[in-house]
Amino acid sequence: LRSILAGVQHDEFAPSDLLSRFEHFLTENEQVIPAAGAALDGGDLESFGRWMDRSQQAAETLLRNQIPETVWLAAAARELGAVAASAFGAGFGGSVWALVAVDRVDDFLAAWERSYAERYPAHRQQATFFATAAGPALCRLV
Repeated sequence: LRSILAGVQHDEFAPSDLLSRFEHFLTENEQVIPAAGAALDGGDLESFGRWMDRSQQAAETLLRNQIPETVWLAAAARELGAVAASAFGAGFGGSVWALVAVDRVDDFLAAWERSYAERYPAHRQQATFFATAAGPALCRLV
């Protein structure tokens, strides 16, 4: 598949772009998802956080679909003590989630929002920070 992608002639997509997206797909599906799932299943939140850092890094370097604000928010969340954090959405201005212990949520959100407003004052009015509980781990629709 790499050989095929390397030889693609397309007006919109350079072979290097296609290869980079393929490497991202492999990273997420073959490394991050299985390892992050296993970490969560085993209650290893430290490992889960490292795998989410790897996912974020892959979005930044392989997909190249992050903007400075989402990159900064994910890093800042980790610096402020989030167990894990990563951007999500369509990229180029999506959202960032952070996993924080319930008893730290209010303080964390206040610090995260305050630091974002200091770093990106022009975006202060557009940014929304909120807490939400995790949904069910698994459900089946029949």
